[in-house]
Amino acid sequence: MRRRIFALSMIAAALLLFMIAAHAATTQAAPPADTPTGNPGRGAYLFTLAAGCGCHQGAAGFLAGGEAFEGPFGKIYPPNITSDAATGIGTYSEADIVRVLREGKRPDGSQLFPIMPYPAFSGMSEQDQYDLAAFIKTAPAVSNKLPASVYSVPIPPFSPPPQPADAPTGGVARGEYIVNTISHCGDCHTPTGPTGAPDFSKFLGGNTDFGSANITPSNEFGIGTWSQEQIYLLLKTGKRPNGTQVGGLMELVINGGLKDITQSDGFAVAAYLKTIPAVDSAPVAAPPQTLPTTGNVLNQTLLGAMLAFALVLLASGAWLWRSARRVN
Repeated sequence: MRRRIFALSMIAAALLLFMIAAHAATTQAAPPADTPTGNPGRGAYLFTLAAGCGCHQGAAGFLAGGEAFEGPFGKIYPPNITSDAATGIGTYSEADIVRVLREGKRPDGSQLFPIMPYPAFSGMSEQDQYDLAAFIKTAPAVSNKLPASVYSVPIPPFSPPPQPADAPTGGVARGEYIVNTISHCGDCHTPTGPTGAPDFSKFLGGNTDFGSANITPSNEFGIGTWSQEQIYLLLKTGKRPNGTQVGGLMELVINGGLKDITQSDGFAVAAYLKTIPAVDSAPVAAPPQTLPTTGNVLNQTLLGAMLAFALVLLASGAWLWRSARRVN
């Protein structure tokens, strides 16, 4: 009798662990019940403001993966984000893509390296995230398997900021939303410090490592003498007020989609740029970087261990139950 009681206890414990593991997996993967439905038409415009997710563009085709980024963090391949199920994200739901934008996490819960600008995208409204996700899901499937990324530093953890209920629709607030959240201009236009973190004391002051200009309202070093219309025209055409054309990454950003910015959004961006503190110096190269060493703990490891232990308990309990029956 004692063997049977002990066997039943082990089986019950195993079933409890299975229930806990199932609940954890569901909590990680299931979207909230009231998630909005994305509008791919609106998402297409947000995609242009994000410069067409240019890091994922390459010779293989639209969003089929881009050239590797190499640096002190390792070698990272922008993945295939087409609807191909085998090599892309064809198995992702809209909610899965939104989780990438909001938290920087894949459906399995693993953290992406923040070279993917989810720290900026996380500030988008939920509806904008779903609209962008809906458009990305329309990308035709392209079979293109990329090598696995290799990291030389741990992936830092990330907690998303409070999310706005709605996206601003006009004025300086709209311009700030576009510059800092959708277009994430600071990633290239803000210099970095020794740790690789942005130097916000020179926010949008330019960085020669990216060939980016000072776009603060400094009259001598920035765009302080430019009118709002001239700023808008640069975003549309790549042409400066003096008639010269931008090149490098900014040319790619404009051709990648920013050229389709609406006039109202272009003027909103210009209005916001006029409000930020002027950086009265020319862009400088970033010093040698030492990236953060804070690691990321993958919850899949714990979940796997829990399931393995549950299986052992279940098998042991079943064996003990059968052995008790033979004894009786």
